[in-house]
Amino acid sequence: MKINKIARLFIFIVSTVNALAGLVCGILLIVAPDGRLMAAGELLPVIAALPLAHIFFQDLRWIGIAMLIVLWIPNELSTIALWLKHKLQYTVVVIANAAMMLWCTFQFIFMFNWLAVAYFVLGMLMIVAAVYLSRRTDTDLSENNQFIP
Repeated sequence: MKINKIARLFIFIVSTVNALAGLVCGILLIVAPDGRLMAAGELLPVIAALPLAHIFFQDLRWIGIAMLIVLWIPNELSTIALWLKHKLQYTVVVIANAAMMLWCTFQFIFMFNWLAVAYFVLGMLMIVAAVYLSRRTDTDLSENNQFIP
């Protein structure tokens, strides 16, 4: 079915982009914890007011580490699982996007921004697509043996 291919391509592309974004942003925040490489220096006063700020949030390094753990690794695993058509591919997508939605919820509470809202909605769409695809039959996967990630 065409809708299956579109949904599968959607979650593959979004997982790949989210993995790259988590990797690049995480590395940039670790390399330059003052936020200068991402023009994120204005976040320093905001994170200084967070709980445990004196331990974790003196700069943006811990946020960079969290981005690697919460955004890059799960989405990279999603991309790989989808590429390999692993039997748990859609479960990995659900877990990765649930983690992203938790990250966005943290941002809603402590430093609201519209990008977090967009990512939260995107996470919900990804979970819906993954659950939909997990319920279809394996015969729908490749109608003419054409590779669709």
